[in-house]
Amino acid sequence: MKYTHLAITIITAIGLILRSIYTHTPPLLWDEAALGYNAYSILHTLRDEHGQLLPIVFRSFGDFKPGAYIYLSLPFIYTFGLNQFSVRLLSILAGTLSIPLLYFLIARQTKNQHLAIIASFILATSPFHIHFSRGAWETNLNTFLILLGIFLFTHRKLFYSSLIFGLTLWTYQSAKLLTPLIILSLIVLFPPRQIRSIFFRFILPFSFFLLPIIAGIVFSTDANRLRVISLLSYSRPVSEQQLITNEGSPTDYSLFYQPAIFLTRNFLSRYFNHFSPQFLFTIGDWQNSRHSAVYSGQFLIILLPFLILGIFQKPKSKSPLHTLMLIWLLIAPLPAALTRDSVSSVRSHTLIIPLIFFIALGVTSLATKLKLPPNLSLISLALLLLLPLYLYLELYYNHTAKKNPTEYLYGYQSAINYTIKEQSKYDQIIFTPFYGQPYIFYLFFSQYPPLKYQAQNPAVSSGLDVGQVDHVDNIIFSTPHLGYLQSASKTLMIFSHDEILRQGIDKQPIFDQFVPLSPINSYSTFYAYHN
Repeated sequence: MKYTHLAITIITAIGLILRSIYTHTPPLLWDEAALGYNAYSILHTLRDEHGQLLPIVFRSFGDFKPGAYIYLSLPFIYTFGLNQFSVRLLSILAGTLSIPLLYFLIARQTKNQHLAIIASFILATSPFHIHFSRGAWETNLNTFLILLGIFLFTHRKLFYSSLIFGLTLWTYQSAKLLTPLIILSLIVLFPPRQIRSIFFRFILPFSFFLLPIIAGIVFSTDANRLRVISLLSYSRPVSEQQLITNEGSPTDYSLFYQPAIFLTRNFLSRYFNHFSPQFLFTIGDWQNSRHSAVYSGQFLIILLPFLILGIFQKPKSKSPLHTLMLIWLLIAPLPAALTRDSVSSVRSHTLIIPLIFFIALGVTSLATKLKLPPNLSLISLALLLLLPLYLYLELYYNHTAKKNPTEYLYGYQSAINYTIKEQSKYDQIIFTPFYGQPYIFYLFFSQYPPLKYQAQNPAVSSGLDVGQVDHVDNIIFSTPHLGYLQSASKTLMIFSHDEILRQGIDKQPIFDQFVPLSPINSYSTFYAYHN
C-alpha cells in the first residue's frame, strides 16, 4: 500500500511537470484566446464579447463554443489575470488529475493495483495526453469529465455522475454523441440495484442538460458549426458523378457509387484511420499539424507491441471494466469519423483512455510471464520509455513550432504587442487577417475593456465556417497592399510573410524598410511598415 501511494504521487508529480513547464510553448491559438477573453468579459460585465448576458453557448467567431470551459476558467483568470498561463491552467489541472483518477478507477474495479499504476504512468507520459493538456483544449477537459463520470457511476454516486456527464455536453461537441453511448454502456454493465434510482437519481437530472441541446440543434443557429463540419454535408460533386456515369453506366453508378455508398466508404475510412499505426505511433494527426508534435505519433512507438499484446488478453477480473473499455475503444472515433476531416485527434481524444488501458494490460501480462515484481516492472517501463519520451519532448519544444510556424500562429503576440505600443502614433493601422482572427489576439493581449468592445459592436462578416471582425478602434483587419503605401499617411501596416512573398515585396528595395516582428527560421511571420 505504501508503495502504491508513493508511486501514484510521484507519477502525478511527473505528469504535472510535463504539462505545466514552459507554458508559453506552443504559441496561443485563436480558440484559446477566445476562451480566455470571453471569460475575462464575463468576469467584468457578466456578458460575453458580443454583449450576451451569461450565455450557455458562446457565439465567439460564429462557431458557437459550449460554455463549460469558459465558466470553469473564471477562478484562474480572476486570480492570475488574463494571460496564457491562466487560460491553460484548467486544462493543465484536468490533464494532471486524470492520472490519479485513472489509477483509482482501475484499482477499484480490477483489484489490480499493479495494472492501475502502470496505466497511470503511461497516461502521465503519453504524448497524446501531454499535448492536449498543455493548451486550453476543451476536448481534454471533456476526457477528464467523462473519466470522472464513469468513476462516480461505478461507485454508485449516480446523482453526481449525472451532473458530471451532463456537464460534458456543455464542454465539447463530440460529447453529444459519445456521452450517451457511454452512459448506455454503464447502465448495461453496471446496473443499479433499483430501476427507480437510475431514473430519479441519474436519467432525470441528466435530462436537464440534454433537452436544451436537442432544442438548440433543432431550432437554433447554434448548430451551424455542426452543419459545416459534418461529413453528411459534403456529397460527391456533380461533375464527379457525371464523370463516373460517363465512364460506366447509370446502372453501375446506382449499384456501386450512389451517395449512401460514398458516405459509408468515407465514414469507414475516417473511422479506421484512428486505429492506424501512422496515426497512433508514427505520423500523428496528419490532417492538422497543431494536433501533434512533428515527426511523432500520438503514442510512443515502443508501446505498440504492448498494445497488441493487451488487446488479446482475457480479463482476469470479474469486473465489467474490461468490457466497458473495449466498447469505449470502439465508439471513441465515432464523433471524428462523422466529420469532414480524414482524421482528428481532437474529436477522438477520449480514445486515449481505453488505448492506455489495453497497453497497460500488455505490460502487466508480460511482467507476469517474466515474473517481475510490480516495483521492478514499473522501473523497467520507466527506463524503456526514457529515451523515446526525451526524443518526443525534444521534437515538441525545439522543432514543432519551427517546422509549422504559421500553423501554430507563431508571432501573433509579438505583432500585437508591437501594434499596441505604436497604436497612438497613427490614424489607422492595417493588420493582416491572413493567419485568422487577429481581433481576438488584440483583445486578449491588450486586455481590452469588455464594455468598450461591446459598445462598438463591430460588424462581423459571415463566412463559410466562422465570421471575421473587420475593425476595432483604429485597427482595420484587412489585407495590406504595397500599392496603398504611396497614398496612405500616418498608417502602420502589419504584413504576413506570405503576403510579402505574394506581392513580391521581398524583391524590392522598399523591403529594407520593413521591420521583422517575429523572426523564426530564416524569415519573420509578421512584418511592420511605417508610413
